[in-house]
Amino acid sequence: MKVLLFISTLILIVSCGKYERPFISFKSPEKRLTEGTWSCTKAVDSAGNEFEVEDRITFSIDGADSIFTRITTHWPLNPLYYTLNPSPGDYDTIQGKWTWCYALGDTPDKQFIKITYPGTIFGRWCRVTVLSNKELVYQDQSYDNTTYHYTKL
Repeated sequence: MKVLLFISTLILIVSCGKYERPFISFKSPEKRLTEGTWSCTKAVDSAGNEFEVEDRITFSIDGADSIFTRITTHWPLNPLYYTLNPSPGDYDTIQGKWTWCYALGDTPDKQFIKITYPGTIFGRWCRVTVLSNKELVYQDQSYDNTTYHYTKL
């Protein structure tokens, strides 16, 4: 009985310790991330100012490729803004690749996602702080440290 209690406690600690907001889920982080489309509910800049962002992002895994599709009007999320200069408020669809980053010793550190855009030199380092079945929160550490909050559609 003590062994069962110890194993249960260990699973709970490991499950809750990966992100700032505790959760219990037996789905892998990849499964939680790739099931459905994420819609941005708010963004908070590094000074604590909250603002709305029109952004939807879908993560998928297709064979060996991890692909994302983003539809956004928020120019800091769109690397094509610098080359195509779209009008403010225009929706742009961006596709690229995403990968989990690795910590020392080649062990996955599933708190960081690297997003890269084909045909450009732009990429993002995103620190995931919440990844549950219905909520995704990450901080864009490559651009301006804005934190983006998403919910599943």
